[in-house]
Order: sequence, then structure tokens, then C-alpha cells
Amino acid sequence: MKNEKILKQIQLQNAIQSKADINIVTCGNCGSIVLHERKAEEIDCPYCNQIMDVSDCPDYLYDGMENNVVY
Repeated sequence: MKNEKILKQIQLQNAIQSKADINIVTCGNCGSIVLHERKAEEIDCPYCNQIMDVSDCPDYLYDGMENNVVY
């Protein structure tokens, strides 16, 4: 049941990405949740003011996360 709920969250994230071209990530500096345009090359965290490469901010939801031992 929990796995199904996580899969639904991933599905909703994919809908946001495909329709709005927005991604939800975790700030690589302060850990806050940040929305950014997928075409961006950098992320300017509005919470800690750190400017980072997109690769420094992991996706909050992602395909395969349901297989993580935490879930």
C-alpha cells in the first residue's frame, strides 16, 4: 500500500515536469524543497541564497525511489 502511494507521488511529479516543465528538488546546501524550471543550468535557492549547479540539487521525487530501502 505504501509503495502504491509513493508511485502515485512519482506519477504526479512526472505530470508536473511534462506539463509545466518544472522540477522539484532538494537544495544541495540547506535541504529546502525548491521548484525550478527544468531548462535551468543553475538553481538559486530562495531560502539560503546559494547558487548551485542543477546536479547539486537532487530530485525530491524520482523514478525508482519506491525501491529505496527507506520505503
